[in-house]
Amino acid sequence: MIKKLFGSCLVMMLLCVNAQAQSLNATVNRSQIPEGETFLLTLEYDGAKVNEAPDLAPLEKDFNVYSVSNSYRTNIINGNMSQSVQWNLVLMPKTSGELTIPALSLGNLQSNPVKITVGKAAEITTADSKQPRFAIKAEVDNKNPYVQQQVNYTLTILDTGGLQGNEPIFVGTNSNDWIIKNLGAPSIKNVVIDGKNIREIKFHFAFFPQRSGELMLPEAKFNGFYQSQNPRRTDPFADIFGDDMMIAGFGLADVFASRTPVVLAAKPIALNVRPAAPQNNGSWWIPAEEVRLFAQWEPENPHFKVGEAVNRTIYLQATGVIDTQLPDIKFPMQRDLKQYPEKPQTRMEVQNGQVVSLKKISTVYIPNQAGKITIPAINIDWFNVKTNTMEKAILPEVSINVSPAANQSETPTAEEESPVTSPIIQQQPQKIDNQIVEVAKVDDTKLYLLLFGAFILGIGISYLFIRPKKEDGENNKIHNYKRYIISKAEEKDYRALRDGILEWAAHKYKLEKISNLNEVGRLTQNKEFMAELDKLTAILYADSNIDWNAQKFIKTFEKVYKQKARKKNDDKLLPELYR
Repeated sequence: MIKKLFGSCLVMMLLCVNAQAQSLNATVNRSQIPEGETFLLTLEYDGAKVNEAPDLAPLEKDFNVYSVSNSYRTNIINGNMSQSVQWNLVLMPKTSGELTIPALSLGNLQSNPVKITVGKAAEITTADSKQPRFAIKAEVDNKNPYVQQQVNYTLTILDTGGLQGNEPIFVGTNSNDWIIKNLGAPSIKNVVIDGKNIREIKFHFAFFPQRSGELMLPEAKFNGFYQSQNPRRTDPFADIFGDDMMIAGFGLADVFASRTPVVLAAKPIALNVRPAAPQNNGSWWIPAEEVRLFAQWEPENPHFKVGEAVNRTIYLQATGVIDTQLPDIKFPMQRDLKQYPEKPQTRMEVQNGQVVSLKKISTVYIPNQAGKITIPAINIDWFNVKTNTMEKAILPEVSINVSPAANQSETPTAEEESPVTSPIIQQQPQKIDNQIVEVAKVDDTKLYLLLFGAFILGIGISYLFIRPKKEDGENNKIHNYKRYIISKAEEKDYRALRDGILEWAAHKYKLEKISNLNEVGRLTQNKEFMAELDKLTAILYADSNIDWNAQKFIKTFEKVYKQKARKKNDDKLLPELYR
């Protein structure tokens, strides 16, 4: 009886000892956390083997859980088995101030609560001077802009801990309220603040408000990280070799360094956006710092003749607005001068921290009568945001002197007239006989050509049946520019000829696109070919019939085709003359 009682007491004592051995402890790697930084929460369990994980739901109120990792260790001492489990949680506070990490449950066990302080980087001081510190701020150059006026936005990040990451993003914005334009690569420099060397990173953006009233600039958020070293937690060989283990001059702690996430957020900025100024009087609204109009003749000093085409390119440049805010350019109708504006092209660039937009439009002019003709001025109303006044960008009127056409200024001689309509030829039977003989020769030639054409046609039909099938996209491509252009010139298919010339020139001079024939002429620098292109332009746009000498065009084109392509610098927003 005594032995049984002693055995029961011994078992109860062992159970009590085992129960007391179970524990769940919570610790943090630092208690003062700068805003936007993460910290490490470690839960350590010792006791009997467990097959469950702690309940992390209570953390969701004040913290974001970025990652969870764990490690297990089993101990056997004098035949008794116990287990140690460690959970490492990377947390980021959702708010600032005094926060408490609540007690977390693991079965019947609960961890101890842990208090931390979350504040601005400059306000946090710890004994560990190696801890990184980060700060972010946003500012604008104008909190009271006009609607659609450029607002310059600067986002500054101060870094003392090797911060890395991607470009900031804007969250919580209404896409209908803002148009956002990146103003280029960030600027990075070292500055000294309170005696400390700090890396300063600045991102520059342009915001364009699309409606008036009270608007909030969206929150800017930067997602980054820094490399953290914790040898005891990240180096799997620290317990074996100690902290002094080196590999090729680097500690194992560096080899097994981990990324610690950092999220920095700049608060939204309130703007009071003014509506279009009353002085605008319902005109197209252009709130800009500068607006200019320019024009270029092609060639630079053209000679105007009745029925002959001349090209003029007009540029509208505005600083501080996006390209979609540029108005259409109006061309007044004229009886003595036909005008054929082509589809305008727009571009947008960043110059000296400002958005510069450009609209470029090429126009073909064909005079109808000789004498002096005045091309009216072009005016664009715009609002100067520097002076708060309405201004006009003016392209002045131009007076041109138009020469009469060749058939209007000279009387054709008998030699120049057609032999069919000339009365002199009708009185010369010998010439008529010669003409008949020549026609007969031509007919024989045609016969041979027809036979040869039939032979070629047979070969072509056979090729159609035996050639490999092309992809759908290849059917619309010109595979042989020279053959295509010559054939369209002989067929007098002027529109197809124009399109072929534009595509060939873009390919030859390695340009993405060429919009008109005058530009092709400038690229070739061949006066004869430029004259042929002028004739083609006149045929395309003029109402009257113009004599087209296909063979002369082909002969000139073949010369240009053999020329070596010159490089063309067309990357500039405006011609150098107007910079």
